[in-house]
Amino acid sequence: MNILCLTRRAASTTLLCLGLGLSGGCFDTGGASNLEMRAAVGEIVAQGQAQGIENEITELTTSFTIGGGVAEVVQEIQDFIASQAPCSTVSGADNTLTIDFGTLDDQCTYNGHTYAGIVTIAISIEGAATIVDHTYSDFTNGNITMNGTKKVTYQDQSRRIETDYAFVNKEGKTIDTTSDRLQTLLDEAQGLAGGIVINGERHWEGENGLWDLDIDEVEVRWIDPVPQAGLYSLHTPRDKTITMAFERVDADTIAVTVDGGRSTKVYHVTAAGQIEEQPAEAG
Repeated sequence: MNILCLTRRAASTTLLCLGLGLSGGCFDTGGASNLEMRAAVGEIVAQGQAQGIENEITELTTSFTIGGGVAEVVQEIQDFIASQAPCSTVSGADNTLTIDFGTLDDQCTYNGHTYAGIVTIAISIEGAATIVDHTYSDFTNGNITMNGTKKVTYQDQSRRIETDYAFVNKEGKTIDTTSDRLQTLLDEAQGLAGGIVINGERHWEGENGLWDLDIDEVEVRWIDPVPQAGLYSLHTPRDKTITMAFERVDADTIAVTVDGGRSTKVYHVTAAGQIEEQPAEAG
């Protein structure tokens, strides 16, 4: 067979692959394509924005003294919620509190954001650990609605967070997500307001398939859609592994260096969640 025949066969195979919707053709070099790398950054930004609604309610139910009894913890949390979100209705029974934020029309705000829906928390003590179990029922900020559960275990200046949620955005797209993460303070002097350091894993599944994320010494502040430091290792629905390293550029911008095995890209992500690919350095 001559070179011309080989070329024609290769062209036909490429057209067939494109016709079947297989990006990158049928011959996979093992690394992630530029399109897959960009999509991975988009997934991380979307997850960060969804986690924002989770994180704020975690902080609203964190103000208590570790080591106290159940009744004492329940009262401390109830008092803090009343002081921070007085528009909500809080009711308690034994070790359980139910926080009703009403509807979005009520404009019930916490930390400058409007919320609606119901959050139920149950407190228990196991040895030196204080455990707060959350249940979310149509809890929303108007952009994202979440239903599901979260278990937060406080012990030794750290907290372990185990979650099982379904997030739905304004377009009606649903993402099912689970996670198991250990969090410590980024700056003990500032407390939670200064951010946290996270190690662990997160998994989510949506219309694009299943994503698996390993989290290594990642630094997170609540006002940012992506971490400001640390490393993510993301396994994509197409069985590719993509790493992301984070570095703060300025108060509004974080650089995300994405390595897909085939090439490396740098993206700048703003506080508003905008993503801009940076030009390759001359070399």
